Amino acid sequence: MNSRVVRLDLKGCDADEAVSRVADLLNTPQDLGMLLVEDTASAAVRHRAAFEALDGSRQVTQLLCLLLGRQPGEDGSGGGLRLPGNIQRRTLWVIEETGVDWPLRAAARARRRDGRDGDGLGRLSELLRLPGVFERTCRLLGEVPFGAAVPGLHVAGAGGTGQEDFLQALRTAIRRMLDPASPPAVPHGDERPAGRVPLRLTKDGVLQRAFDDAARAVDEAREDAGELPGIGALIRELPVAAPVEAAGERTAELRGRLGELFQAVPADDRITEERQAAIIAKGVQPPVLETFEAEPFREHLGSWLRGSIARGASLPRLDQDLRERAGTLERRGAYGRRLGQICSSSLLHRLRNPPPMPPPQDWLPVPGAIFAALAGLSPVGVAGGLVMALLWTALVALTVIRGPGGRIEDHSRALAFNALGALAGAIAGGLGGAAGLPAAAWAAAVFAAVAGALVTIARSWRARALHWVDDTELDTAEQALRDMHQLLGQAVTGWSRLNRRLDAIDELNLLRQGLNGVRDELEARSRELDKENLPQPSRSVAPFGEAVQFWLGDLVFAAVKPAQHGGPDGGSGPLARKETSRLIDDWESAVEQGLSVDTLPFVTDARPATLIGGEDLAYLTEQVSYDPAGEMWQLCAPGDLGLLDAAPEPRTVRFGPRPVADGAGYPPGTVLVSSSAHCGVLRLVPLHSHVVEWTWTEDEHGQDEHGQDEQAEDDPGGGEA
Repeated sequence: MNSRVVRLDLKGCDADEAVSRVADLLNTPQDLGMLLVEDTASAAVRHRAAFEALDGSRQVTQLLCLLLGRQPGEDGSGGGLRLPGNIQRRTLWVIEETGVDWPLRAAARARRRDGRDGDGLGRLSELLRLPGVFERTCRLLGEVPFGAAVPGLHVAGAGGTGQEDFLQALRTAIRRMLDPASPPAVPHGDERPAGRVPLRLTKDGVLQRAFDDAARAVDEAREDAGELPGIGALIRELPVAAPVEAAGERTAELRGRLGELFQAVPADDRITEERQAAIIAKGVQPPVLETFEAEPFREHLGSWLRGSIARGASLPRLDQDLRERAGTLERRGAYGRRLGQICSSSLLHRLRNPPPMPPPQDWLPVPGAIFAALAGLSPVGVAGGLVMALLWTALVALTVIRGPGGRIEDHSRALAFNALGALAGAIAGGLGGAAGLPAAAWAAAVFAAVAGALVTIARSWRARALHWVDDTELDTAEQALRDMHQLLGQAVTGWSRLNRRLDAIDELNLLRQGLNGVRDELEARSRELDKENLPQPSRSVAPFGEAVQFWLGDLVFAAVKPAQHGGPDGGSGPLARKETSRLIDDWESAVEQGLSVDTLPFVTDARPATLIGGEDLAYLTEQVSYDPAGEMWQLCAPGDLGLLDAAPEPRTVRFGPRPVADGAGYPPGTVLVSSSAHCGVLRLVPLHSHVVEWTWTEDEHGQDEHGQDEQAEDDPGGGEA
């Protein structure tokens, strides 16, 4: 059985126009396996050629004709029906749309209806566009005596296609799909382990020499700086500033070489043969480039997208996640910025311009005064203290002169304080020793003064030298060399994967564009649905609800899939939006026809549908089990009942929504449909033998083989018989 019933309206057409409409229909690519033709009884014979064209096309497997109104006879009456023979056993005759309520008994009284259930032809047409009902009706018409029947309806609910139920559920699902405050997307996970590519520098290449020269210069500077705190550096001058400056120059040269390399091979552009040549020219052997496998990556993204949507992630959350992931991939190759962080300009400045030795400590005048006072205890008195004061001042001055960048004029204030302190100590010691001390006592005092002065000056020098070495940041420079070598290794690894990484970023952006296109269309649909005044269904038995949310996720996935092959030129968004619009239109059309959700191409699993059960199932079972001989909406006037043959048992099509267990409780043979609005019974009441006459030929003036003129005006409304 085909999945869709196509409708062809020939009402109001003359013979040529009917043939033209049929020709247009046959030239469309749609499946015409099941075709519902609506026509007027008065024009059916004139449209014989159109029906013959349909039969001759071999595109129509099942044809069902729905005829409206009466066909005037020679005497002006409308009691009979003359039809083309090729629609025999394919015809339902709606004599009057308003109809009557009538039980299937010849003598039973018929009650005029008030039109409260709307257009009888429209309700019947809706019902016959359900593929299962159409197929069953076609089969039963083949069994009806004399080849035509007048339909009677018993329908529950307000009719329609259940589309209002669906649109309400769709509106809710779209709102949830667009809600930024949704659960987050599932983690992406790493698609492959992050192995390292070996770094191979060209022997005697510019980078290898730059690394060697910088390492050698830093080692020499560190070696010289290690000797500076020793007492030997006070005895003989040690030129440590020059090696530090050389280390700064070599380190800056290395950083410059690496910066040129990273600039020649930017992280946001692909590795080409030209860039591989630039890598070689800079003294690095280029790595083997990894290839990007698009389909596995798209499958990975597809699994992530399905899992995230199933988790409840909305389109804004998905876009945020994809944007962050693309940003992370873009930042992975920022080697130039990381080079500036590893080997900063401030580090190079301190190496190239070593700071001067720190000044003498502020506490030095105190021990100077003490040592001068001790020397003043000698027999020579103040003279001995003055000699010690002079020696102390000379030693402090020596630490200034021997220190890197040391100049006397820069430390004159500190020297003056030390000289004055020692002078004061010398005078005080000389006056205190005027009483005379034993030789052993003043000798010990003088020795202590000299030894103490030497030890104190040595400790002062060592502390200031160590502080200077720390200020030069040679340790930081040594670490920077190691980090720059490691960074170059990371860059080589990154270059091997750069093209693949950029391809991955392109794929992420393609998916983002596609999802944004879907988002634009859903936002437009949401605005349209908000404008509609959607009524509540007459009975809450709609098989939609949460299932629509699930199926909308399937639709999103199906809409963006073609967009992933659209190329990174910005065309993915419009393509996905167009695909989303088409799929939603098809979805709405399927619901309008009452097709099962299984027929939708984007649906991966129909099981989440909310199925009918409990009290609703009991109600529906009662409607589907209705007695076909009971009172029904018969689509004719009271005066037409004489045309109907109530004697034989009518052929019956029972139909109802798909419940739990696929129809458990329904009568056998019930046609299961997906719309809660379609539930009840269609009975096919045959006509008496003298009512229908089938004709097989027509002359060129529009007369049939019996000579009757078929050019009367259409009378779709008809009158009472």
